[in-house]
Amino acid sequence: MPRIPVGQGASVHCFVDDFLWPWDASTPVLMMHGFARNALFWNRWVPTAAETRRVYRPDLLGCGLSDAPPAGYRYTPETIGAQIMAVLDALKLERVHWVGESSGGIIGLLLAAAHPERIASLVLCNTPTRILDQIKRTYALDQATASDAMRKHGVGEWCRRTLGYRLDMNHATPELCDWVVREMDRTKPDYAAAMHDCFEEVNTEPLLPKIKVPVLLLSGDKSPIASAQQQTFANSLPDGRVASIAGVGHGVNLLQPERCARLAAEFWQSL
Repeated sequence: MPRIPVGQGASVHCFVDDFLWPWDASTPVLMMHGFARNALFWNRWVPTAAETRRVYRPDLLGCGLSDAPPAGYRYTPETIGAQIMAVLDALKLERVHWVGESSGGIIGLLLAAAHPERIASLVLCNTPTRILDQIKRTYALDQATASDAMRKHGVGEWCRRTLGYRLDMNHATPELCDWVVREMDRTKPDYAAAMHDCFEEVNTEPLLPKIKVPVLLLSGDKSPIASAQQQTFANSLPDGRVASIAGVGHGVNLLQPERCARLAAEFWQSL
């Protein structure tokens, strides 16, 4: 799988799922994982999405199989965006359908605003416009901030204590819950804390009227993070389409991956 240099000796790892004929020219798909997660969180989407599209799944620096961020690196919307632009340029992806989960959706919105020529559409899964103050307090556990809690307890333990806000525990199997905790625990506390501080400062709501590409909004209607903000998205986006999955909380990308992938594929086909 490709490794893309992003400066100062660091490189980003990217899975490529390509089962098409060489001459197939359909617009490819880039799937961006959420906070402290990695490309493996999209595994169950790939069989459906890759039937008609080439699929690219990068890991951000500090996550998955990508390198640790170099000394002095700061996670900011600009530096994270630069990682993705390096992937697009290195793989000669002129334009992609973006699929982002949680903060991966926030990254997609920022790129669609800054580089509209590179983003053909957005599928936003469990994506808020911003992290609400109530969620910030919940994620802080017994510390002042969520980043302090991650540094004190470790990412895996922090994830376990807050998992009900990230994954609908009434619909998730124990095996899925354990896997999510283990995978997030692969992200070192300092990197996770720095990423979280970055995303806590982002508010995409002012950008929404400027996002001209079609947007599919995927979330469970019981999600404590995303569902309350779906109407904000729908009211503010010029071309926003809501696909709310009834009776399910946060984490529809993991709880109903095949259904979500089918909805995304139908969305791309409609364009």
